[in-house]
Amino acid sequence: MVSIVVPVYKSEKTLRVCVESLQRQTEREIEIILVDDGSPDNCPCICDELAEKDARIRVIHKENGGVSSARNAGMEKAGGEFLLFADSDDSVEEDMAEALLCGIGSADLAVCGYHHHYLGRDVEKIPEISKWNGAESFLALYGRGYLNMPWNKLFRRSLAGRFDESLSLGEDLLFNLDYLRRASGGVAVVQKPLYHYIQNDTGNTLSSRKRDDKLELAKRIWHEASRFYEELAGCEDKSGLINARLIQEVLDDVESLPFDLSRSRREKLAAIEAYCRDPELQRAGRNAALFAMDYRMIHACMLRGWKHGAYGLSVLRGWTAKLLYGKKG
Repeated sequence: MVSIVVPVYKSEKTLRVCVESLQRQTEREIEIILVDDGSPDNCPCICDELAEKDARIRVIHKENGGVSSARNAGMEKAGGEFLLFADSDDSVEEDMAEALLCGIGSADLAVCGYHHHYLGRDVEKIPEISKWNGAESFLALYGRGYLNMPWNKLFRRSLAGRFDESLSLGEDLLFNLDYLRRASGGVAVVQKPLYHYIQNDTGNTLSSRKRDDKLELAKRIWHEASRFYEELAGCEDKSGLINARLIQEVLDDVESLPFDLSRSRREKLAAIEAYCRDPELQRAGRNAALFAMDYRMIHACMLRGWKHGAYGLSVLRGWTAKLLYGKKG
């Protein structure tokens, strides 16, 4: 059986759509565990209503503790051999559980692609590799962002650890890296986009919380990913893919600065200058394999300490996205 754990918080507008997509699974041996994380809206009532109509749905009501706390609570009650995770503002393809079960075989983890819904676009993201070959495969999946989240994966419950409830960034990747260290059976890759990740217009960037705290957490993730790669390969990453993930976190924030109404232009330039002067970011940035052209152009300015250039390009990028898609980028 597959246990599907869904943390629920302030998602009354999307919760039913999420759960309905789980109820339509072609794999019938499932249980859906809705973890009401002290949601202050109508989510608790919706959860109970859905459970009354479907015996496969179980509900946990708890005090608010964050998404990691909710996932841990769901795992503690899970009865399936396998675990799936879904966020309550997303949805899944009806064959997601079945496809991952078929794909996992004798492996300990199955990873799939996903749809990224953002700025009115539906971008399909499908892993380029089909087999797990250790360190090389880790770079291919990590560098393209397939290892950071828990929701595009099928886990064996017996190997799963716990999410770190003290973190607000990167706890998903730490959970996955801990799991991979236990996964002696390797990783299966399913080259299908089976999950629908709905990202709101503001995005999940460093600007959404205190910038200093999030930068330090992003660096911790960078160090942990680098250490994991060294364990697999026996040497440091020379490809620049791990460094690029750290730099992308920073560039996401820099690109959002023009639309941060809580800061003056001087404060925004000061934030960019602080990034430019950070020695670890400078070290990582000198060998960072960035793919997107806007990232590369803004990063080139930051490596040279050109804060005005980085900010100007961010403004241009934002207005271009607004013109193309009618929303802030």
